[in-house]
Amino acid sequence: MTNYSTNFVHRIKGTLIVNAERPTLSRNGFWCIILVALLLTVPWLDRPFHTRGEPREALVAQSMVLNQNWISPPAYNGAVPSKPPFNHWLISIASLPGGEVTEFTSRLPSAIAVVLFSACFYLFVLRRASERSALLAGLILLSSFEWFRAAVTCRVDTILSTSLAGALLALFSWRERGRKGFPFLAAVLITCAALTKGPIGVALPLAIFSLFEFLSGEKSVGNVVKIALRGAGIAVPVVLVVSLWYIAGYLQRGDAFLDKIYYENFARLTSSMEDEPHKHAAPYMLLMLAIGFLPWTLVWISAAASAFSKRNYTLRALQERWAQATDLQRYAFVAAACIFIFFCIPSSKRSVYIMPAYPFIALIAAESVSVWGAHTTRFMRILGNVLVVFAAILSVVVMGAMLVPTIPHVAQFGTSVLASWSLWRVSVLVVLGAFAIRVCREFVRQGDAQRLAISLVTAVVIISGIAAEPAFYQLSPRVWLRSAEFQGTLDFSKYDRMYSFGSEAYVVSFYLKKPFFTATPGLPEGSIVVVEEKNLERLKREIAPDVREVGRFASGLEPAKKNLVFVELVGPQTGRPVS
Repeated sequence: MTNYSTNFVHRIKGTLIVNAERPTLSRNGFWCIILVALLLTVPWLDRPFHTRGEPREALVAQSMVLNQNWISPPAYNGAVPSKPPFNHWLISIASLPGGEVTEFTSRLPSAIAVVLFSACFYLFVLRRASERSALLAGLILLSSFEWFRAAVTCRVDTILSTSLAGALLALFSWRERGRKGFPFLAAVLITCAALTKGPIGVALPLAIFSLFEFLSGEKSVGNVVKIALRGAGIAVPVVLVVSLWYIAGYLQRGDAFLDKIYYENFARLTSSMEDEPHKHAAPYMLLMLAIGFLPWTLVWISAAASAFSKRNYTLRALQERWAQATDLQRYAFVAAACIFIFFCIPSSKRSVYIMPAYPFIALIAAESVSVWGAHTTRFMRILGNVLVVFAAILSVVVMGAMLVPTIPHVAQFGTSVLASWSLWRVSVLVVLGAFAIRVCREFVRQGDAQRLAISLVTAVVIISGIAAEPAFYQLSPRVWLRSAEFQGTLDFSKYDRMYSFGSEAYVVSFYLKKPFFTATPGLPEGSIVVVEEKNLERLKREIAPDVREVGRFASGLEPAKKNLVFVELVGPQTGRPVS
């Protein structure tokens, strides 16, 4: 057992460290990444749910804990969960000490994944590039809007992104070691990705790695066969492990399980879903990448304009750069391009789908900033101005909007968010501010333009993190409510089964810890239905004409439309299903 444990530790170290003769890791840089990652995630995990996606995922974990069903627990409306259970397992495990799933425990796996990945990403880049590039890459990744937003969100996308990107890094390390032995760490991470999102977790990383192998080797049939066999050698054991859950899910839920798996994976990939959710054209993903990678998109636009003006982006210039690039730089480009292009193909597109590409984009950005900064201090001054202006505008706009008393729903949200900033959160912000001042003073004193850029990035991470917390509330068009607000108006303990109409009441179901079902004609008298006020008249036409209001809750957004109303069916039903 001791030898096995020692070998496992050596394999993990081998993924992060290729050459022992390279410089030892900088403790300051490593702990800088850890500290920033922790302070930008943990303090914001217990805010109330205010979107559809977060409580929908938390409900599955809550059902796991309440029903002790760890394979395929009943989701909203008793349906089969739309995603495999790995993220829900992590949430459930995090919730076991407290005995219940909370906002904090449901977001904790995402935060832990980002902190661990950030530390490993720093070590990985450090051993293959400069310390400056490693620190810049880590801070750029943490400061990109989409990555930071996902780190404090209860969604499967963070676990998928860190698992998939981590698997790609582990495969690259395995290649550097001459492909000796079995890439155990890569296989484990691929398994995690597959149990988080589905078959794409296996196919995508192996396809990207195989394509890079092909581009870097001989263009012969024999080499293609070798690459395919290597990929199959990794895929087979992963598929065998993952298939155990699929078999168990089918035995438990039957054909409904297979229908859900087909719909969420194959129908989505082939753009044959009936409702076609999140349908967008391919340029939409380019726009989402530009927004998600803020504030660094502003830097890239400025740099690209300068490069084009100097004819540095001609075909010949790009070919020369590719020939001069290191294996890691080429790998980062291939991985980022493949992930982006792949998720542009289906009609269903969301900004979080391309998150696995963010670490590789951050690596490319860090290398570019290091190169540009080494040649001119003017660029570093422009970089600093762009980042500081972005952070200042974001902070002013968000904080200003919160304090505008003339807009009722904005004022309500501002008051609620400010009230949620407890003393310990204020203490965290003070620590962040002191940390930023200390870093800036140290870097400025040394007069190094690149270190000054790193300090500016750190400051942007902190300021953006502070501003993003209230920004989440301001930008969300959804209801957020606390459990105590429900319990104080109506005794829900006597209702084992409740209904929603017009939209899914994920938030209400989570806080009441009760299963909800979609209201349809034929409900028995006395049933309780939750409905947004704007849909109340439609409920009377389609479900039952005679209802009695038993509870009402202000949403905090567009009160005339988004207020939630609980009604009891008290008369004969005349509604008919709408075709």
